[in-house]
Formats: sequence, structure tokens, C-alpha cells
Amino acid sequence: MLLSACLRRCARLLYWIPVTIIIMVVMWSYYAYVVHFCWILLTCATQRVVFLCLFHVCFGMFLWSFWKTLSTPPSSPSVEFQLSSSDSMLYEQEMGGLEKSQILLEISQKLPVHTRTATGAIRFCHHCQLIKPDRCHHCSVCQMCVLKMDHHCPWLNNCIGFSNYKFFMLFLLYSLLYCLLIVSTVTPTFIELWLGKLFDSCVKLHVLFLTLVSAMFAVTLCFLLFFHIWLLTSNKTTLEWLSVPFFVDGPASEAFDVGVRANFLQVFGKKKSLWPFPVFSSEGDGHSFPLRWQMSSHSPSLMNGNGHCAVEGSVVSPEGVSVTIAVDD
Repeated sequence: MLLSACLRRCARLLYWIPVTIIIMVVMWSYYAYVVHFCWILLTCATQRVVFLCLFHVCFGMFLWSFWKTLSTPPSSPSVEFQLSSSDSMLYEQEMGGLEKSQILLEISQKLPVHTRTATGAIRFCHHCQLIKPDRCHHCSVCQMCVLKMDHHCPWLNNCIGFSNYKFFMLFLLYSLLYCLLIVSTVTPTFIELWLGKLFDSCVKLHVLFLTLVSAMFAVTLCFLLFFHIWLLTSNKTTLEWLSVPFFVDGPASEAFDVGVRANFLQVFGKKKSLWPFPVFSSEGDGHSFPLRWQMSSHSPSLMNGNGHCAVEGSVVSPEGVSVTIAVDD
């Protein structure tokens, strides 16, 4: 028992290694740009001031969005989705799968649940002992069910979902702008260093590596950002892109797509002044979502398995470049 607890603690510490690497690279890039590039290489005072101002604005927004994405805990389902003690006991006493499914179906009639498993059953998490809301998944790393889970990011050691997806999008955006700013301002000096016109070996090493590393990150971040922009505008998560969600009538890949503008507002909110900042402004509570069919007519596909039309009142929204899908569905 004690050994397993120690191993779990060691594993948690290992999860922070990628985050530590990112922080060290960012700290070094700040030192290389400000000290070696701006203060040592740049001779024009005006150019130095302009570059430093642009750099620190971009650097500040990058750090803010990085911290918010890293520190914001993923949202878990509310108490109403958890089985009561009596329901849990009744569920455990039943031996047959059909009887268990019937119990979950009866409980789910009171909940805004429309998605199903591939076999048509109610989505139930045996680890958390709760009925999963739409778009909710269990993360095997965080050991919890996450509302509108997108993926588990090892570079941030956090689950990306309803509570921090806006922060993650801004983190990708400002990371890309940070890298592009470095590449665009340092490239002329990089060419001079490459051609041997400047001879300071220490400065040369820092600037060369700064340009190359920033360029590599910029390319990777560009692909990742555009991928998530496509997911955002089509109202899909990474998990839903990998595995189409199922409903009573079967799979529906565009079930949550209610239009580009509405999809964007679900994540970034209606207050335009908050869009550029990593401040939570997403719509809803992450438990229920408008369905595409609701926008046109009350299709039978919206029936919640109990004959009631699934029309919500208040609707919701919702590394360092590789992502890890850590889901136990």
C-alpha cells in the first residue's frame, strides 16, 4: 500500500518534467533576446526600444495565457450527475447488463443527456460513479471526468476542456506570435552572423539557436493552432474528431455544429472586449450543449430515450506542441 502510494507520487513528479522543460526554454529565450540580441547586438536606440516594447507585450500575454491554461483545473460534472447512495447500491446489486442499463436510463430521464455509447447505452463512468454529461470523458491521468474534454496535454500537465479551452487557444496564439516576433526581428542579424560578419562567439551561439528554435516552434504551433481553429469553428473536440459521438439514432459527427459564429461565441463569449485576454468568458456551464437539429426542427433524434424533446434553455460552450489522449471511456 505504501509502495503504491510512493510510486503514484513519483509518477506525478514525472508529469511535471515537460512543463519544466517549457519553462526553461522560455526563460532562456527571454535572456537570449533581451540581453544578447537587444542590448549587445542592436546599436540603434530607437530600434532597441521598439523591439523591447513589442517583445514584452507579446511575452506578457504569452505568460498570462500559459499560466491560466496550466493552473485552471478541469471542470467535473455536478452532483446531479452522480448516483445517489441508493441508486448506486441498486446498480451494484443488479448482475445483468440489461438491468443495469435500464436503471441508468431511468435516472438519465431527469438529466440533459443525449449522447450514448456505440451500443446505444447511457454513458456511465465506473471510476467516478456518475452518468457522463454530453461531451464529458474520464481522463486516466487526472483520474476524473472532465466536462467537454478536448485532450490531456503533457506539456501543461493539465486536461484541456470546458474550463480552460479558451485559455489554451490564446496560449497557442500568443506562443505563435512570440516565436514569429523573435524570428522576424532576429533574422537579419542571424544572416549577418551566419555570413561571419559578427564574431562574438557567445552572442553568435545564443542568437543562432534562438532563431532556429523559434522557427521550429513557430512551424509546429502554426499547424496546431490552425487545427484547433478548425475544431473551434466546427464545434468539435479532439476526442470527437478521433471518435464520432453517438446518439439514440446513431453517430453524428456534426451534432454540435450550430454555425461558425455561434460555435466561436460558445468558447469566447459575447463580450468582445474579453476575447484577447485569458479571462473566462465561455457560455454555459459545460453540462449541456445546443444540438444542430434543434436549430431547424424538433427531430426524433433529439429524443432523450424517454420521449421528451431535448431542447435546452440556457445553452453552453465549451503541445509544447504534442497532445496525449488519456481517456477511459
